[in-house]
Amino acid sequence: MGKVRKLSPSERRDIVRMFPQLGVTETARRIGCSKSTVQRVWASDGPPEDDAQRSGPRPPGGAEPQTRAERLVELRGILRAAMNDAPPQAVAGLAREYRATMDEIERMEGGDGGDSVGRALDSIAERIAAKMPAP
Repeated sequence: MGKVRKLSPSERRDIVRMFPQLGVTETARRIGCSKSTVQRVWASDGPPEDDAQRSGPRPPGGAEPQTRAERLVELRGILRAAMNDAPPQAVAGLAREYRATMDEIERMEGGDGGDSVGRALDSIAERIAAKMPAP
């Protein structure tokens, strides 16, 4: 194990500010710490209190999502980013949530919700879940 260094308050703020946009891997690389450190800081310090610092996909104009469709599109972006940086044991659950969000968006748009990408995500999630040890 490497030597543990204490993060400065500004590094902790930087992690909280960068994490939602960049994900675990890129935030850790930019700060110069481990991915587990980024996850631990995010869990303890949480999202910024200031709404101006909040990040994530926004509708055109940068306004807060108002309609259900806008909120679902924002959630889809958050879930997509989370799946990119999630540990293998979390991907199956995120993929199911992503799929449910996609289905709801599709229903709101009047489609059938049966696209091939969704089926592929479901298949991947099932295979990952099957390989995971039982809790």
